[in-house]
Order: sequence, then structure tokens, then C-alpha cells
Amino acid sequence: MEEQQKTEDSALNKEDTDTLHVDQILRALNPRGRYQILHIILVYLSVPSTGFQLFSNVFIAKSIPHRCAGPPESSGWSDIFSDTGNLTIVQDKCKLILTDNSSVLDSASCVYGNEYQLPADSSVISQFDLVCEMDWLARLSQTMVIVGQGIGAVLNTFLSDRFGRKTVLVSSSFGLLGCGLVVAYAPNAIVFVVFKFLIGGFQQGVVSVKTTFILEILPMEYRAAQSWLTGCNWAIGVMLLAVIAFFFKHFSWRSLQTALSLASLVGILQLCFMDESLRWLIMNGKTKQAQKVIRRISRMNKKSEVTILEQFQEEFVLRKSDGVNDSKRSSKCIGEERPKRLSFLDILKVKRLLFNSVCLWFCWFTAALSFFTIYLTATSLSGDPYLNFGLTALMELPCNVFFFFCLNRMGRKRCLQTVFAVMGTGVVLAGMFKKFEESKSMFSVFTLLASLTAMCGASGCFTLVFSYTPEMFPTNLRSQAIGVCSFFSRIGGMLGPFAGLLAEEAVWAPGVTMGICACVACLLIQFLPETAKRELPQTIADVQAWFKSDQDNGQDKSRHIRPELDPIIDPNSSKPV
Repeated sequence: MEEQQKTEDSALNKEDTDTLHVDQILRALNPRGRYQILHIILVYLSVPSTGFQLFSNVFIAKSIPHRCAGPPESSGWSDIFSDTGNLTIVQDKCKLILTDNSSVLDSASCVYGNEYQLPADSSVISQFDLVCEMDWLARLSQTMVIVGQGIGAVLNTFLSDRFGRKTVLVSSSFGLLGCGLVVAYAPNAIVFVVFKFLIGGFQQGVVSVKTTFILEILPMEYRAAQSWLTGCNWAIGVMLLAVIAFFFKHFSWRSLQTALSLASLVGILQLCFMDESLRWLIMNGKTKQAQKVIRRISRMNKKSEVTILEQFQEEFVLRKSDGVNDSKRSSKCIGEERPKRLSFLDILKVKRLLFNSVCLWFCWFTAALSFFTIYLTATSLSGDPYLNFGLTALMELPCNVFFFFCLNRMGRKRCLQTVFAVMGTGVVLAGMFKKFEESKSMFSVFTLLASLTAMCGASGCFTLVFSYTPEMFPTNLRSQAIGVCSFFSRIGGMLGPFAGLLAEEAVWAPGVTMGICACVACLLIQFLPETAKRELPQTIADVQAWFKSDQDNGQDKSRHIRPELDPIIDPNSSKPV
């Protein structure tokens, strides 16, 4: 057993020496320079379009008051009812009813179509007559978006790890643009539903990859900013959807969908001005491209590219040459040894990665289940749909303020446990107060406050799991890990609408169910590694080293920083970076 353990430790240390600590290079290049600011802006400009396409059905497929249409002027009711006489015909929502005073004598379907209180092009519902026996098709369109998200999360993140972050991000932005425009001018409901599915896939290409990209261009001390910046950016984007929809409320749904789709034109800017992730280029042996990116960062941030490239080469040579004699060392250069390709199967094979993944899958599932359930069952905040939607999105901001002050101080684990606890407490109290509402209406205020509290917690859960997950997986598995986690969250999202059916049987049941899930999630999070003060892992060995070092002395040995290389010296300063 001892010999086997020594062999495993030797293999671990050998693989770990292959790790290039990119954070040191990023610090030397100035992580707060113009280059990073430009790329963060370009990435975040694509976030509002993802919210637009996810929730666009709220406005383009809004319900329109309707009733069965009457017969044409040239004909009468005799085509439907053989004898009307002095009887009354009621044009109901989904059927024509023949009555004698208050007695129903006969009924028939809407054979003459439907009449709507607004013009037919006000909504997809009225445009394609998706009412009565066809209303399921309107609901299916939103369900297909979520199904598309699940498939797109897995597929796009796999492609991102293989072909690069920028490639998938830009392609997904153009995919959202094209599919969104097809939806806007769909000739029938079938085309509408099919392209809604494709929109879900491309939407996840942007959402999942942008998180990884931002994390990889920043060193560890700045990664916390990604969480609250993303959360605020998402909330503002969703609120902006309500504003745009309000200004287009007198136009057709096709005009609104076109306007929302044009937000994806940001893909042109990304194509022209964005670079590939430096960390991904290094890990995948893209030598020339990595050097080109370093030169561009140096120019934009006004750093000495010669000095930094020398530091870059020196660190790589020393880290890749353990056990190699000096004559061979001199011939080594960056990118000669191509790293092993990793896939989802590696997550299943490595026990530590698998355990982390299972814990995260449940957390993502719970976050999505609670988020969509609260959106669908929360007490209405206003009779106006635009104000109601905007205020609901506004409730996603408080947790991001909490992350701004506490994410680095408290750490990822404690912050995530806190927001899960807030969400769980909120949904349980909302369910209890809703039960009391049946006897005393005064509890409606408490139900509202509890629901808003739960929404704050649920949005915080979703925001933080997106940031925490990629921090504990190696570079060539990072996007795939997010994709698989996102797939499990879509299962929770698809179950969310059924919470209303459960509430009809027991109004407290959805809250208690989600509260229990939140408690289990808090327990599982306790077994996950803290990533707040650790560099992003490059290899599987880096992740394993975290746990090995914790078991030894409680010290973080995962970085294995050589004294002669840590810290890198800023070429424009005599002080360490």
C-alpha cells in the first residue's frame, strides 16, 4: 500500500510540474489594464441578448382576450344549431353555447375561428390561433427553449474546450441573431417552435462560455468580480427587456422580436476585437497564438512585451524540464509537449472530480427548480405586466451587492451556503403564509415579502454556481463541467411549472420541497473545495493536490510556486507584481 501511495504521489507531482501558472503572467501584464476592460465589456455586451431570447415569450406570446367568432354575414347560426328560435347564443372563449335563459341546451366548437380584442399581430397567440385546443403549442415553445438549453449547454461547452472560447462565443451570438430573426418572421407555429429550440441551444453557448472566458483572463484575486458583475449585468439585461417591450407595445410581436434579436449583432464586435483565452491557448499548446496575445496585451496595457515573453519562456522551461538535464533544457520551448485531451469521461473516471460534480449537479438542479418555480408562482407585484416583470428582475440585484462585499472575505462555499439558506427560508415561509392567507388576508403582505426574499436567494444561487463551478475544474474540462451542470439545471427548470399543480393539492408543499433541497445542497457544499484563494487549476493533478495538501497540513500546496519564479517582476517596476 505504501509503495502504491508513493507511486501515485510521484505521478501527481510529475503532472503538477507541467502546470504553467498563468496568473503570474496575467499579473505581470496588469490584470486591470485596457485589454482586460475591453474584453470584459465585449463579453458582457452579449449577456442581455441571452435574457431577451429566454424570456421573450412573456411579451411576444402574451395572452390576448378572445372569444369564438360568429358566422359570416352571409350565413347564420343554422349551420351549427338546427333550431335557435328565440334562444340565446353565447360566444365563449373556446365554444359556442346555445342557452335558454340559464339552461345550456347545446354547444359547439369555434368553427368560425376566434375573435381577439387586439390586432392579430399583437401576439404569437393571436397570429397563429394558439388558443383552446391549440394552447399547448404555445407552452411547448417555451419548454423547447429549456430543452434546447440543456442540449446546447453540453454541446457548446464541449466544443469550447476543444476549439476555443472565442470560437463558440462568437458562433453562438450569430446563431442567436439568425434564429431570432427566423422566429420573428416565422410563417407558422411549427417553424416558431423549432427555432425556439435552436435559440435555447445558442443561448447556452453564450451564457456558459462567457463565464469561463472571464475567469480565464483574470488572476485569482480578481475572479470574485466576475460573479457580481455577471449577476448585475444579467439583471439589468432582463429589466431592459421590460423597457424595450413597453416601447414596442403598440407594434407587432414581429417588430419586438426583431429588435430583441438585433442585440446579438455584438458578435461582429467580438469577432473583430476579441482574442482567444490566453489560458486555453497555453494549455492546448497554441504557441504562436499565445505569444501573439501576450504581445497585444503588452501593447494595450503598456508593458514591456520582451521582458514578459522572456519570463513566460523561462517559467515554462523550468516547469516542463524537471528531471531533464541542462543540455536538453536549453532546447525546450513553449508548446512542444502537447497536453492530453480531456473529456467528460475523465470526470467519471477520477473519483474526486466525480464527487465534486455530483454535489454541483444537485446544487444546480435545486437553484433552477427554485428560480423558475418562484418566477411562475410568486405573488404578483403589480397589475401592469411590464412593471411586474421589471420589478421581479430588480430583485436579482441585492445578492450581487452581497457578493461584492463578501465573496472574497467569506469565500465561495460560505456565500453559496448563505444564499441557499436565504432561498430555502424564503420559500418555506412563503408556503406557510400562503396557507394562512386562506383564513386571513393580512398574511398576503408576508407572503409577498417571503417570496421576494426567496427570489433574492434563488438568483444568488444561480449566479454563484455559474462562477464557483468552473473554478474547481482543469482548463480542458472547465467548459464541459459547466455544460453538464447546466444540463441538470434544465431538468429543474422543466419541473418548475409543475409546482403550481402541486400547490393545488397542498399550497405549502412546493416551499417545503424546495426548502429540503436547499438544506441538502448546503450540506453537500460543505464537502466541496474552497477556491477563493487558489489559482484556476490547469490539470487534474492540481485539483487532487488541493485535497492532498488539506489532508497534510491544511496548507495549499497546489500551486507549487518556485521561489525563483514567484512573484514575477513587473518589467516597469522594481517591485513584485
